[in-house]
Amino acid sequence: MTSAASDIPPHAHNAIVGRILGFQALAPNLSTIESNGHPDIGARLGGKLRWHTNAVLDDPDTLQTLGEFLRSLVDVLNDEVRGVADASRSVAQLVLDELSVLVAGYEAAPYDPLGKLADAVSRTAADYYQTFGAQVPDELWHSTTTSLRFSFVGGKIGLSFDSTIHVQLWTEFGSGYYPTAQVMIKIAPRWLDSETIAALPRLLLHEYVAHVPQGPHSGRRLHPDPGDMFAEGWMDYIAHCIFKDALERRGPSLELGDSLAPAWITLHEEAAERFFRARCSLADGERTAAARREGAAAARQLHDLLRRLPETKETADECLYRLSLGLNASPLGNAARARFAANVRLSLQRASRSDVLTVPLREWAIGNMSTKEFFERIIAD
Repeated sequence: MTSAASDIPPHAHNAIVGRILGFQALAPNLSTIESNGHPDIGARLGGKLRWHTNAVLDDPDTLQTLGEFLRSLVDVLNDEVRGVADASRSVAQLVLDELSVLVAGYEAAPYDPLGKLADAVSRTAADYYQTFGAQVPDELWHSTTTSLRFSFVGGKIGLSFDSTIHVQLWTEFGSGYYPTAQVMIKIAPRWLDSETIAALPRLLLHEYVAHVPQGPHSGRRLHPDPGDMFAEGWMDYIAHCIFKDALERRGPSLELGDSLAPAWITLHEEAAERFFRARCSLADGERTAAARREGAAAARQLHDLLRRLPETKETADECLYRLSLGLNASPLGNAARARFAANVRLSLQRASRSDVLTVPLREWAIGNMSTKEFFERIIAD
């Protein structure tokens, strides 16, 4: 298993694990606590969770082990609600009992929660690429698993298009005898909240679906431009579809769905939708927003077309995955892939150009045209 703690000092790792387990217990119960008329208890527990994890961040020389810190977190939260009215204490007990179980389970079988999540995302992406015939070297997936790197910052960070998600992710390509990729995740422990934790699986899936397997796999790989409509728009729509598959436990891989806490499924779904909307929204000062929006719209419109055509309506998802994953892993370069997305978008916007896409698409669907020929036809038009 990859280790998320390798580049993170022990005191920050304690805070990160404490926040993840604490919010895992608290966040799903907040609606129940509020519906029972005790919103203040939820706020007090959340505030104390942040305060206690911030305290360890301010103590880099602590000798407290992770197990000791987690047990102290349970004690501090219990102390926080000990003097409140019985009714409030009873609803808080939902969180306290759940956290006690999570901490006991963690101590019995310690694991790296961030690394475990990244492993599940990586295996999910690999399963999809393999299932739908996209050729990605095994060495590339292996390099990504062994080189995953987490780091932390003390200040506040956020995504360029959504500053409420306090994390940054990117992929770096290596060079050598075979292609490599290193996914980089920068965490701000002091700002690690339930919204950020809920969004993490979807954010990671973007990296492992859109960037890690990107071809060509011979020679030096070049990163797409941040405004690339295929890599940042089209492939993010594909990652979004795969994530929906994972939450609904369908498709060729159950790895990611199995790794997520059942009580958090709704939270992950809501966070993924917020993330996708933010990527596709037009905002002043965000120069790449329009390209992401156009690329995602092109993929969505092609998906709709596949659902309508008689030749593909029964296998629309499979066809979309085969085309998209295959193109992303193909020997074609970034410019060719972006042109493909742009031409698909143009053909689906203008009735006068609809046959430019529909005719070869139907030929491909019935086996009269290879996938390579289909790509070349669309790119050339």
